[in-house]
Amino acid sequence: MKKHWILSPKGLGNIFVAIILLFYVLFPMVVVVFWSIAEKWYPEHWWAPEKIGLSWFKALFKLVDVQLSFIQTFTIAPIVVALTALISIPAGYVFGTKSFPGKRLLENIFLIPLVVPAIATGISILSVYTAWGLRNTYWGVILAHMIGATPYMLRCVSAAFEGIDPAWEEAARNLGATRWQVVWKILVPNITPGILAGAIFAFSWSINEFVLTLLIGFPTVTTLAVKVYQYIGGYYITPNAAAAVSIFLTLPSIPIVLAMEKYVKAEYVAGVAR
Repeated sequence: MKKHWILSPKGLGNIFVAIILLFYVLFPMVVVVFWSIAEKWYPEHWWAPEKIGLSWFKALFKLVDVQLSFIQTFTIAPIVVALTALISIPAGYVFGTKSFPGKRLLENIFLIPLVVPAIATGISILSVYTAWGLRNTYWGVILAHMIGATPYMLRCVSAAFEGIDPAWEEAARNLGATRWQVVWKILVPNITPGILAGAIFAFSWSINEFVLTLLIGFPTVTTLAVKVYQYIGGYYITPNAAAAVSIFLTLPSIPIVLAMEKYVKAEYVAGVAR
């Protein structure tokens, strides 16, 4: 006898919500892809491309300013990751392994850049960077990106240090391990996933940061995020070009998501939100 599956109202509601969420997440990306490959549109159907191809990508790759934006975007981001790691690893060790008065207050202070609007941060540092000669420079943009990237890296690394049992270090020392052996054999392997999680967040933050880059770096430093603004609402409105540049920014997200799924523990990601 065949079984007939009957969904309850609650089950139907869950499916409906899942479909809405899926549409909400995927629809913007589908639109961007369509605009990036659309070379000609049907006059009576503005939503349907008559001809598709890669002409926009080919044209953009031939532009020197787009090539420069691509290089700037993907050279600044790794430097931001490296510098935030240099700051966050020792700071994360202190926050993750030590207890001292005002610890929670300091942790919350480091998280302030995540809640303050980027435009407010940019305006507040604009005069300082101008006085220091950092405006319209690579290092000015790098330091500006570090303001938002450091909290992510710090929280992930702190969570990694918190997960290390102090008994492991004590046992290693009792077995004759030197201080550096404890660091390289105990600490480094256990905090590496946390560093990787922080690096992923910091890298993603840097390549997508628009406001601070525009205020501090433009026109000398024009990353892909700023280039999208130029094409969609800046000097010239070219949605197809903006969509193609957006694809350049989206592609790194694929290996980032895969890396997070494979290597990053959930508690390190959750540590960012705490």
